[in-house]
Amino acid sequence: MPGDGAQAPEDLSSRSFYESAAADGYYAVLYAARTALSEEERYAKTHGGTWDLFYRLFVGDGRFDRELYAEARSSERIRLDAHYEAREVPFEEARRVVDAAERFVSAVERMVSR
Repeated sequence: MPGDGAQAPEDLSSRSFYESAAADGYYAVLYAARTALSEEERYAKTHGGTWDLFYRLFVGDGRFDRELYAEARSSERIRLDAHYEAREVPFEEARRVVDAAERFVSAVERMVSR
């Protein structure tokens, strides 16, 4: 009902879309990182363990770009805030996460195919 504080369904679905896009971007980078680790026969049980091991094996030795790693890694906080703190994800932020995910996945593909 207009004026009672409720939002129209289309408003909720568009907001949910940006949150889902950001979450999907995060999971794309997480799974790409796990794929790279598996190519080295290394595995981690947790998200944090995956990121720590990825950093040590690939960023630390210069095989992977430090800034791209940091940008992709920061998408975890956006996902956590959206899912567990009910924080809205604006379009621009979701777009940045998805763009970073595309670059991260491409960089991992190049790295593991060498």
